[in-house]
Amino acid sequence: MNPYETEITEPVKGIFRIPIPVPLPLKFVYAYAVMDPQGIWIIDLGMDVPEARQVWASADQTLGLSARGVAGVIVTHYHPDHIGLAQFAYDLWHAPIHLLEGEIAVARRIFEDNPTAIDMATFLQKNGAPAEEVLFLKREENARRTIVHLPTELVALEDGQRIPLSDTTLQIIQQSGHTDHQAVIYDEARQVLFCGDQILSRITPNISLWPDSDPNPLASYLSSLNRLKEYPIRMGLPAHEHLIDDLNSRIDAIIAHHYERGDEVEQLLDEPQTGYQVARRLFKRPLNPYQMRFALSETLAHLEYLRLAQRIARDDGEFIRYRHR
Repeated sequence: MNPYETEITEPVKGIFRIPIPVPLPLKFVYAYAVMDPQGIWIIDLGMDVPEARQVWASADQTLGLSARGVAGVIVTHYHPDHIGLAQFAYDLWHAPIHLLEGEIAVARRIFEDNPTAIDMATFLQKNGAPAEEVLFLKREENARRTIVHLPTELVALEDGQRIPLSDTTLQIIQQSGHTDHQAVIYDEARQVLFCGDQILSRITPNISLWPDSDPNPLASYLSSLNRLKEYPIRMGLPAHEHLIDDLNSRIDAIIAHHYERGDEVEQLLDEPQTGYQVARRLFKRPLNPYQMRFALSETLAHLEYLRLAQRIARDDGEFIRYRHR
């Protein structure tokens, strides 16, 4: 089955799924338009690249978004493939752009303030990354700013906030792990969940340890996933790849994967190693510097999860190394 739908679809009556191209291996981010007589709500946007702007201009005409009126946009989290077109969307629809408050702060810091490239470089070096990969980070920081443009005002959402529509309510649910304050959105009448990147159908979302963020993102992620099982959900509408028919089963599979991955990481510590050394053994296929950075940060999330569970130990010196207790 091809995981990349290239046409606008209507997976649930009144909800349109719009494939927005992104220059990433996942190829598309799937945005959603929730149609309502009181005003349409858009969920997620894509990177600010010409191909994405063209697709949105076409979708605006096809679905009559401007003609019917867009009441607001919800961006699930600050990653460039979700928030990049925020200024474009604001200019197109004159509608407020909403994120959870914590995500707004991170987005402003990363994309508008002086980026924390030095802190990130130190973080990577301490965890064993070679100098050439740290230099790549600095080049990538400059490139990233060209694909994200934010409006002057971003409207803060709160966990548990409900947005009333004419025939349903959209409930904001804060989920940690993929980012510290990702929003997923529950359509109460249709019993569908807009998953963002929190739950994907085929791959496991990236759960990474970064400086100045959640010190145990994997624990937060697993706890957040279990919270979603409290909701009656008929279908998951993720930002990438397939729709999810049985969300609870997919949640269970992701949790099981992380437990197995943790065991694998622990077994690799046959001698004290940096996170980078563990990541090189854990991810066996060739990775470019961009991919390796995420492989390292994901490995560190597992290592810190195991350390805080007192299953392994950490030695802090010139390099941070992990070992058996």
